[in-house]
This record gives sequence, structure tokens and C-alpha cells, in this order.
Amino acid sequence: MVQIARTPLSNNVAFHIALRKIFGLGSTTSLQISETCGISAELKVRDVKEPYIHKVAQYIQDNYTVGDQLRREVRQNILRLMDINATEGPGMTKPCLFLDAPTPTHRQPGSLNITSCWTQADRLQDILMTAQ
Repeated sequence: MVQIARTPLSNNVAFHIALRKIFGLGSTTSLQISETCGISAELKVRDVKEPYIHKVAQYIQDNYTVGDQLRREVRQNILRLMDINATEGPGMTKPCLFLDAPTPTHRQPGSLNITSCWTQADRLQDILMTAQ
């Protein structure tokens, strides 16, 4: 099994499609990479010769930020934004408030039950903590 950027690529699919599995490479980029390195669009991963694999790996390493390095950068950017309390988009650091469904009978008529939900920053922090 071929590995590029610490990502194993399936042998039974076209090479440019297998490149999409690498975090940070999409369909257009993977097709451009395979064309630039001289690999046909129809060629499967198992049929690509070793020198071409090394050429693609070196090309990706020189020209793109992918895989673990990209994940690390994204994580650092999120943490930096959380540290400076950046508000990109509604509710990034402000709690979102919503009204409960119909008022239960045990409460005063006309009273509102306002509850606060997680902020997006809390969600991001929770995701980052579970990813470690």
C-alpha cells in the first residue's frame, strides 16, 4: 500500500482520486498534481511506478500544506482566535439565547424561560480537546 503525507492510498482506485484522501487536497488539486507529475488520469495507484510516487510526494511537500501540518495550523488558528475572543460570525463568543417551547402550567403565565446554549467557541474547544 502506497503512503503519501502519512496517508495510505487505496490500490484499486485512480491515482488522482486516491490523492483526495490526503487532508487538504481536493479534486481539482489532486488532478493538477497528477497531471503535473506526469501520471495519467486513468492510471490506478497499483500501476504507478515508485519513482512517480516519490515525485508526487516531493511535489506535494514542496508546494502544499497538507495532512498533520495543516491540521496543526488550523488548530493553532482556532486557539489563537479563541484567546483573543474574536467574533467571526454571529454567536462566536456570545451565548445564544432561545425561548423554551410552550410555557408549562407550573409557571406564571407570560413568564419566559430563557436558556443559554453552548457558544461556538465552547463547541470548538470541546472538539479540540477530544481530538487530542
